[in-house]
Amino acid sequence: MNIISRTFLRLPVVLLAGFLAGCAANTPTQEDHIYDPFEATNREIHDFNKAVDQALLAPLSGIYGAIIPEEFQYFLGNAVTNLGQPNAFVNHVLQGDGDAAGDTLVRFVLNSTIGLAGMFDPAAEIGVFDQPTDFGETLAVWGVGEGAYIELPLLGSSTVRDTIGMMVDFGIDPLKYALSDEQASYLFTARVLNLLGKRHEYDDLIRALLYESADSYTAQRLSYLQNKRHALAGETTIDDLEDPYALE
Repeated sequence: MNIISRTFLRLPVVLLAGFLAGCAANTPTQEDHIYDPFEATNREIHDFNKAVDQALLAPLSGIYGAIIPEEFQYFLGNAVTNLGQPNAFVNHVLQGDGDAAGDTLVRFVLNSTIGLAGMFDPAAEIGVFDQPTDFGETLAVWGVGEGAYIELPLLGSSTVRDTIGMMVDFGIDPLKYALSDEQASYLFTARVLNLLGKRHEYDDLIRALLYESADSYTAQRLSYLQNKRHALAGETTIDDLEDPYALE
Protein backbone atom coordinates (compact mmCIF):
# COMPACT_ATOMS: atom_id res chain seq x y z
CA MET A 1 0.00 0.00 0.00
CA ASN A 2 1.46 3.39 -0.92
CA ILE A 3 2.46 5.96 1.67
CA ILE A 4 -0.53 8.23 1.00
CA SER A 5 -3.09 5.52 1.68
CA ARG A 6 -1.21 4.32 4.77
CA THR A 7 -1.11 7.86 6.15
CA PHE A 8 -4.81 8.42 5.46
CA LEU A 9 -5.87 5.15 7.05
CA ARG A 10 -3.67 5.60 10.12
CA LEU A 11 -4.60 9.23 10.70
CA PRO A 12 -7.34 8.35 13.25
CA VAL A 13 -4.74 6.58 15.43
CA VAL A 14 -2.67 9.75 15.75
CA LEU A 15 -5.66 12.00 16.31
CA LEU A 16 -7.31 9.82 18.92
CA ALA A 17 -4.43 9.94 21.38
CA GLY A 18 -4.99 13.59 22.20
CA PHE A 19 -8.75 13.24 22.47
CA LEU A 20 -8.63 10.21 24.77
CA ALA A 21 -6.23 11.95 27.15
CA GLY A 22 -8.93 14.43 28.17
CA CYS A 23 -11.98 12.21 27.72
CA ALA A 24 -14.29 12.18 30.73
CA ALA A 25 -16.69 9.39 31.61
CA ASN A 26 -19.81 11.36 30.71
CA THR A 27 -21.84 9.97 27.85
CA PRO A 28 -25.17 11.07 26.39
CA THR A 29 -28.08 9.31 28.03
CA GLN A 30 -30.88 11.01 26.13
CA GLU A 31 -31.59 11.40 22.43
CA ASP A 32 -31.21 15.19 22.55
CA HIS A 33 -28.15 15.30 24.81
CA ILE A 34 -24.86 16.30 23.22
CA TYR A 35 -21.58 15.85 25.07
CA ASP A 36 -18.96 18.09 23.45
CA PRO A 37 -16.16 18.99 25.89
CA PHE A 38 -13.74 19.61 23.01
CA GLU A 39 -15.98 22.12 21.25
CA ALA A 40 -13.34 24.84 20.94
CA THR A 41 -10.87 22.47 19.26
CA ASN A 42 -13.63 20.82 17.27
CA ARG A 43 -14.69 24.17 15.85
CA GLU A 44 -11.15 24.92 14.70
CA ILE A 45 -10.99 21.54 12.97
CA HIS A 46 -14.45 22.12 11.52
CA ASP A 47 -13.29 25.42 10.01
CA PHE A 48 -10.30 23.60 8.51
CA ASN A 49 -12.51 20.83 7.08
CA LYS A 50 -14.90 23.41 5.71
CA ALA A 51 -12.05 25.25 3.99
CA VAL A 52 -10.80 21.97 2.48
CA ASP A 53 -14.29 21.19 1.23
CA GLN A 54 -14.69 24.61 -0.35
CA ALA A 55 -11.23 24.70 -1.94
CA LEU A 56 -10.78 21.06 -2.92
CA LEU A 57 -13.60 18.57 -2.39
CA ALA A 58 -16.45 20.63 -3.81
CA PRO A 59 -14.62 21.54 -7.05
CA LEU A 60 -13.20 18.04 -7.55
CA SER A 61 -16.54 16.37 -6.89
CA GLY A 62 -18.19 18.74 -9.35
CA ILE A 63 -15.66 17.80 -12.03
CA TYR A 64 -16.07 14.12 -11.18
CA GLY A 65 -19.85 14.33 -11.40
CA ALA A 66 -19.67 16.20 -14.70
CA ILE A 67 -17.28 13.91 -16.56
CA ILE A 68 -17.90 10.48 -15.05
CA PRO A 69 -21.05 8.73 -16.38
CA GLU A 70 -23.70 8.03 -13.76
CA GLU A 71 -23.61 4.34 -14.68
CA PHE A 72 -19.92 4.15 -13.75
CA GLN A 73 -20.56 5.97 -10.48
CA TYR A 74 -23.35 3.52 -9.70
CA PHE A 75 -21.23 0.45 -10.46
CA LEU A 76 -18.28 1.83 -8.51
CA GLY A 77 -20.48 2.56 -5.51
CA ASN A 78 -21.86 -0.99 -5.61
CA ALA A 79 -18.37 -2.48 -5.85
CA VAL A 80 -17.04 -0.42 -2.94
CA THR A 81 -20.05 -1.36 -0.82
CA ASN A 82 -19.51 -5.02 -1.69
CA LEU A 83 -15.88 -4.87 -0.60
CA GLY A 84 -17.08 -3.65 2.80
CA GLN A 85 -19.15 -6.80 3.35
CA PRO A 86 -16.35 -8.94 4.89
CA ASN A 87 -15.79 -6.34 7.61
CA ALA A 88 -19.54 -6.06 8.17
CA PHE A 89 -19.71 -9.87 8.46
CA VAL A 90 -17.06 -9.87 11.20
CA ASN A 91 -18.90 -7.16 13.13
CA HIS A 92 -22.27 -8.90 12.83
CA VAL A 93 -20.64 -12.03 14.28
CA LEU A 94 -19.11 -10.00 17.13
CA GLN A 95 -22.54 -8.49 17.78
CA GLY A 96 -24.06 -11.97 18.01
CA ASP A 97 -26.39 -11.30 15.07
CA GLY A 98 -26.30 -14.59 13.19
CA ASP A 99 -29.07 -13.67 10.76
CA ALA A 100 -27.35 -10.46 9.66
CA ALA A 101 -24.00 -12.25 9.43
CA GLY A 102 -25.51 -14.94 7.22
CA ASP A 103 -27.21 -12.43 4.95
CA THR A 104 -24.00 -10.44 4.65
CA LEU A 105 -22.02 -13.53 3.69
CA VAL A 106 -24.62 -14.50 1.10
CA ARG A 107 -24.55 -10.97 -0.33
CA PHE A 108 -20.77 -10.99 -0.63
CA VAL A 109 -20.62 -14.38 -2.34
CA LEU A 110 -23.47 -13.69 -4.78
CA ASN A 111 -22.47 -10.15 -5.64
CA SER A 112 -18.77 -11.00 -5.98
CA THR A 113 -19.52 -13.77 -8.46
CA ILE A 114 -22.83 -13.39 -10.27
CA GLY A 115 -22.72 -9.64 -9.60
CA LEU A 116 -19.37 -9.25 -11.36
CA ALA A 117 -17.15 -8.15 -8.48
CA GLY A 118 -20.04 -6.36 -6.83
CA MET A 119 -20.91 -3.98 -9.65
CA PHE A 120 -24.40 -5.49 -9.74
CA ASP A 121 -26.60 -6.49 -6.80
CA PRO A 122 -28.30 -9.81 -7.52
CA ALA A 123 -28.59 -10.47 -3.78
CA ALA A 124 -31.03 -7.59 -3.40
CA GLU A 125 -33.12 -9.04 -6.21
CA ILE A 126 -33.75 -12.15 -4.10
CA GLY A 127 -34.47 -10.11 -0.97
CA VAL A 128 -31.06 -10.17 0.72
CA PHE A 129 -30.31 -6.53 1.42
CA ASP A 130 -27.27 -4.67 2.69
CA GLN A 131 -27.03 -4.37 6.47
CA PRO A 132 -24.08 -2.03 7.04
CA THR A 133 -22.37 -2.00 10.40
CA ASP A 134 -18.98 -1.27 11.92
CA PHE A 135 -17.02 -1.78 15.12
CA GLY A 136 -18.41 1.45 16.52
CA GLU A 137 -21.83 -0.21 16.43
CA THR A 138 -20.31 -3.38 17.87
CA LEU A 139 -19.05 -1.36 20.83
CA ALA A 140 -22.54 0.10 21.24
CA VAL A 141 -24.05 -3.40 21.27
CA TRP A 142 -21.53 -4.32 23.97
CA GLY A 143 -22.76 -1.39 26.06
CA VAL A 144 -19.99 1.14 25.42
CA GLY A 145 -21.27 4.72 25.48
CA GLU A 146 -20.64 7.01 22.52
CA GLY A 147 -18.38 9.33 24.51
CA ALA A 148 -17.52 12.85 23.47
CA TYR A 149 -18.31 14.25 20.06
CA ILE A 150 -15.16 14.95 18.06
CA GLU A 151 -14.45 16.29 14.60
CA LEU A 152 -11.45 14.75 12.87
CA PRO A 153 -9.31 16.56 10.31
CA LEU A 154 -10.41 15.50 6.80
CA LEU A 155 -12.47 12.60 8.19
CA GLY A 156 -15.22 14.78 9.64
CA SER A 157 -17.74 14.07 12.40
CA SER A 158 -17.19 11.26 14.87
CA THR A 159 -17.37 10.30 18.53
CA VAL A 160 -14.77 8.69 20.75
CA ARG A 161 -16.54 5.35 20.32
CA ASP A 162 -16.79 5.66 16.55
CA THR A 163 -13.17 6.74 16.23
CA ILE A 164 -12.01 3.72 18.22
CA GLY A 165 -14.29 1.64 16.02
CA MET A 166 -12.68 3.09 12.90
CA MET A 167 -9.25 2.06 14.16
CA VAL A 168 -10.36 -1.45 15.06
CA ASP A 169 -12.19 -1.91 11.75
CA PHE A 170 -8.94 -1.28 9.92
CA GLY A 171 -7.27 -4.00 11.98
CA ILE A 172 -9.98 -6.66 11.71
CA ASP A 173 -11.01 -6.13 8.09
CA PRO A 174 -10.37 -9.50 6.35
CA LEU A 175 -9.60 -7.71 3.09
CA LYS A 176 -6.55 -6.14 4.71
CA TYR A 177 -5.00 -9.60 4.90
CA ALA A 178 -6.39 -10.96 1.64
CA LEU A 179 -5.29 -8.18 -0.72
CA SER A 180 -1.81 -7.45 -2.00
CA ASP A 181 -0.35 -3.98 -1.52
CA GLU A 182 -1.17 -3.18 -5.14
CA GLN A 183 -4.77 -4.37 -4.77
CA ALA A 184 -5.13 -2.41 -1.54
CA SER A 185 -3.99 0.73 -3.37
CA TYR A 186 -6.64 0.14 -6.03
CA LEU A 187 -9.26 -0.28 -3.31
CA PHE A 188 -8.16 2.94 -1.64
CA THR A 189 -8.40 4.77 -4.96
CA ALA A 190 -11.88 3.35 -5.56
CA ARG A 191 -13.01 4.52 -2.12
CA VAL A 192 -11.67 8.02 -2.73
CA LEU A 193 -13.47 8.20 -6.09
CA ASN A 194 -16.65 6.92 -4.46
CA LEU A 195 -16.28 9.63 -1.80
CA LEU A 196 -16.12 12.25 -4.55
CA GLY A 197 -19.25 10.72 -6.05
CA LYS A 198 -21.05 10.97 -2.71
CA ARG A 199 -19.89 14.56 -2.29
CA HIS A 200 -21.39 15.32 -5.69
CA GLU A 201 -24.62 13.40 -4.95
CA TYR A 202 -25.18 15.18 -1.63
CA ASP A 203 -24.02 18.58 -2.81
CA ASP A 204 -27.30 20.33 -1.92
CA LEU A 205 -27.36 18.84 1.57
CA ILE A 206 -23.72 19.65 2.25
CA ARG A 207 -24.13 23.23 1.06
CA ALA A 208 -27.19 23.60 3.28
CA LEU A 209 -25.26 22.28 6.29
CA LEU A 210 -21.94 24.03 5.74
CA TYR A 211 -22.74 27.23 3.90
CA GLU A 212 -26.38 28.14 4.48
CA SER A 213 -26.96 27.35 8.16
CA ALA A 214 -26.40 30.01 10.80
CA ASP A 215 -23.92 27.75 12.63
CA SER A 216 -22.53 25.04 10.37
CA TYR A 217 -20.66 23.33 13.22
CA THR A 218 -23.81 22.88 15.29
CA ALA A 219 -25.82 21.78 12.23
CA GLN A 220 -23.28 19.12 11.23
CA ARG A 221 -22.85 17.88 14.79
CA LEU A 222 -26.60 17.47 15.25
CA SER A 223 -26.97 15.81 11.84
CA TYR A 224 -24.25 13.27 12.60
CA LEU A 225 -25.35 12.39 16.12
CA GLN A 226 -29.05 12.10 15.30
CA ASN A 227 -28.33 9.92 12.30
CA LYS A 228 -26.03 7.59 14.27
CA ARG A 229 -28.52 7.31 17.13
CA HIS A 230 -31.38 6.53 14.77
CA ALA A 231 -29.28 3.84 13.11
CA LEU A 232 -28.27 2.26 16.42
CA ALA A 233 -31.90 2.24 17.53
CA GLY A 234 -32.76 0.25 14.41
CA GLU A 235 -34.88 3.06 13.04
CA THR A 236 -35.05 4.08 9.41
CA THR A 237 -32.32 6.58 8.72
CA ILE A 238 -33.67 10.02 7.93
CA ASP A 239 -32.36 11.04 4.49
CA ASP A 240 -31.54 14.59 5.43
CA LEU A 241 -29.50 13.40 8.40
CA GLU A 242 -27.30 11.11 6.35
CA ASP A 243 -23.59 11.64 6.86
CA PRO A 244 -22.24 12.78 3.47
CA TYR A 245 -18.63 12.20 4.47
CA ALA A 246 -18.89 8.55 5.56
CA LEU A 247 -16.47 6.14 3.81
CA GLU A 248 -17.93 2.88 2.78
